Amino acid sequence: MPDSEYAEPVLEVPVAPSGPDAVVVRHPFLVMLVASCGFVIVLDSFAAAVAFPRIVQAFPDTPRTTLAWLSTGYAIALSALLLVAGKLADRYGMRRVFLIGMGGFMVGAIASALAPNVGLLIAARVAQGSAGALMVSTSIALALLGYPAERRGTAMGAIGILGSVASLAGPVLAGSIIDIGGSWRWVFLVSVPIGAVVLAVGPRVLPVGTPTTSGERVVIDLIGVVQVVLASGLLTLGMLQSGAWGWGDWRTATALVVAVVTGTAFVRRCRRVSAPLLSFDLFRRPTFLVATVSQNFSQMAVYGFFFWAPLFLTNVWGWSASRVGWVTAIPLLLACSSLPFGRFADRHGYRGLLVLGGIVCSSSLLCNILVLGESPSFWRLLPGLVLFGVGIGMIGITTHSGALAGVDRADLAEANSVFQTCRRQVQTLGIAVVLGLLGARSADSLDRFRLVWIVAGVLCALSSVIAAWYPRPVSRST
Repeated sequence: MPDSEYAEPVLEVPVAPSGPDAVVVRHPFLVMLVASCGFVIVLDSFAAAVAFPRIVQAFPDTPRTTLAWLSTGYAIALSALLLVAGKLADRYGMRRVFLIGMGGFMVGAIASALAPNVGLLIAARVAQGSAGALMVSTSIALALLGYPAERRGTAMGAIGILGSVASLAGPVLAGSIIDIGGSWRWVFLVSVPIGAVVLAVGPRVLPVGTPTTSGERVVIDLIGVVQVVLASGLLTLGMLQSGAWGWGDWRTATALVVAVVTGTAFVRRCRRVSAPLLSFDLFRRPTFLVATVSQNFSQMAVYGFFFWAPLFLTNVWGWSASRVGWVTAIPLLLACSSLPFGRFADRHGYRGLLVLGGIVCSSSLLCNILVLGESPSFWRLLPGLVLFGVGIGMIGITTHSGALAGVDRADLAEANSVFQTCRRQVQTLGIAVVLGLLGARSADSLDRFRLVWIVAGVLCALSSVIAAWYPRPVSRST
């Protein structure tokens, strides 16, 4: 079929001219600190996960699978718009896109806290995820602008620590806020003060980025955007409702089949249009391909943890929100080990860490299956939490750094956007898998959670198998 049949409709946006200081970074570490505030998205996500059982209690007449769209709708909007955001960042400059995203994210957070009903709450979260795409597509690329390729592993390790701090703060703050203030609504406001500081400091600190030459235009494939949203939404719907509808139900089958057909059409379209939403050139790099596919499995299990853990600890063990928050934060605290792992990767490559990290995460889930029962016991829970945290430290930011290894500076924003798109989409599936396996809120039981742990353990093991194909030694061309 001729390319012209795939070319419309598109959105053409005029490009801002580039400046002579577009890539000048005078204070790399300060830039890293400010740009890493984009991890406010991580803080928000983990805080919302801890608050989720309380939100379910606040809306007893709403199915839990419907309320799950607070997170899945947010993540779908974020992942679907990441590729668009990456193109805008490459054309307009990363600083401008990042700051607009931060402002929109704050507005979405306030709207979520004030939403009077479930429909408006979900809509506010979707809008917040859309703004978050602008930050995710630019934050790490901005933070890395001041570092040469041979130091990116170490820099990514430092960024990983900042991300871990944000992750750690999310569940702790959420649990404490709920127990002290008594309302889950305040949880959505934890990102607002951080955003205000970034908007005040960012214009003075952050480099412009790498806008292209004046006169070029960014072409956004609107049909591709619609295809991504439909494929993501229908796949998530099928997974979420599989427990309630059943895998053999025509509704589940229809959602999954249409999702696959739409996703296939999107891939086919990207190979034919002149300005595709997703460029497959990046996947010709073995480092990017293997790291991205590997994390597609591990991230489903990792993000799924932050949904099953609050539900298990709240509904099966009956723990308070603050205790759930502190316990959920333990793996995130241990994940701060990403800095030494980043240095190790700079010297010895990524393959060994990625393989071992998946094995450690899988072992933690096996530990849960063997030792956890219906009677609450922190000391029985602790070994699995420790193993899971160490595994996250090995594969979290290391996978990201491994995917970007050897990517030229000019391509960092696009490569980061593609990688983050895959990561956010599979995180959505992680939530859908957990809630699909658990079923209705009345069905929570130890046996149901054991099934979740088995599936998550298999996913982590698969990530290790795929990571074994990661090239060694790693090429780090600038």
